[in-house]
Amino acid sequence: MIQLGTKGLFLNNQNPEIFDELFKQYAKPLFYYAAKFVEDEIARDIVQDVFVKLWTDDILVKKSLNSLLFTMIRNGCLQHLEKQKVRNKYTESAKLSLQEEELQFYMQEKTSLIEQELENKLNEVLNSLPDRCRQIFVMSRFENKRNKEIAEELDISVKAVEKQITKALATIRVEMKDYLPLLLLFSSRLFIN
Repeated sequence: MIQLGTKGLFLNNQNPEIFDELFKQYAKPLFYYAAKFVEDEIARDIVQDVFVKLWTDDILVKKSLNSLLFTMIRNGCLQHLEKQKVRNKYTESAKLSLQEEELQFYMQEKTSLIEQELENKLNEVLNSLPDRCRQIFVMSRFENKRNKEIAEELDISVKAVEKQITKALATIRVEMKDYLPLLLLFSSRLFIN
């Protein structure tokens, strides 16, 4: 077993024994560290990329070999997670765009069926709300009353009215998550707080 000093160690592909020893000593711990942040397969790829970089680049270890390797792994994980975030954002945007296109297609011929289904689902959700919450929401969104008017009529505070409307909106968003794009098209006023 070769002793790997930390400070002043020069890593390059001219000394395969050092590289082999590095791999034996650090591959597993580096993998386990990376696997805390990313999937196992990605962790293996990141560790492999670090060792390829060690083999292909000339690297002088200035302080700690341990610190250098774990920093390289951490940076690889962060880069992967950032790319994944961008990919997810793009995928979500494309998915929403497809949903909108599909909706436009159906709206051309089946608007009344869609509206009927939405109305039925919304009524179902509204009926599941506590009585006072439903009453306040209906007064606000369907009777077009202002929060102050509702508060005076029901003899409660404006804050209480706002709290009940927020509660109703949260329930609608959760219960009708599959219908939200349609609901926003047909009745966006529901979601203006």
